[in-house]
Amino acid sequence: MIGMMLNPFSLVNGEDFTQPIEFSHKTHAGTNEIPCEYCHSYARRSINSGAPPVESCIGCHQVIKGTETDQQDKITQVIEYWDAKKTIPWKKIHDNPDFVHFSHKRHVNVGMDCTDCHGDINKLDLITFDTMIADLSMGWCMTCHQKVQPTVNGKIIAPVRNTRGGTIINAKANKIADGQITASTDCTVCHK
Repeated sequence: MIGMMLNPFSLVNGEDFTQPIEFSHKTHAGTNEIPCEYCHSYARRSINSGAPPVESCIGCHQVIKGTETDQQDKITQVIEYWDAKKTIPWKKIHDNPDFVHFSHKRHVNVGMDCTDCHGDINKLDLITFDTMIADLSMGWCMTCHQKVQPTVNGKIIAPVRNTRGGTIINAKANKIADGQITASTDCTVCHK
């Protein structure tokens, strides 16, 4: 039964972005408050955030079977990939051209939250090109790179969240800045 489930992803340049299993960030990151980095485990140590391996999914879903029929069907698909020893072929929605060098690690380690670029995906059942908050264009990135950010101990001051990408528990960080940072606008930082 391993196969593609239909969901409303559009065709972009003739490429189908239908995910192999319909995945709800709202259920996982929102309702269950699973930190983004649990599934995207490479975000703080690599240039890529990493697509979730089936091992991450099965770690929970050997026990958690879902409460509704559609959830149970999706979890059954995860188990089928696991049993078949196959990787779930997730398709990248946020992707940069090959001539752009972007490091998740650099952004996460300076204190940025996943929501700064990806928006509150913990409120979305389905991520599509239409629901992304940013086009990730050079102009969009430069807007942030030109902004002076207050810091504490070299980390950008931001609202306190329950988990990375999770619910804000204190909108006012209550921290006094001891410095500031402005990202590089040197072309060679992103274009290598």
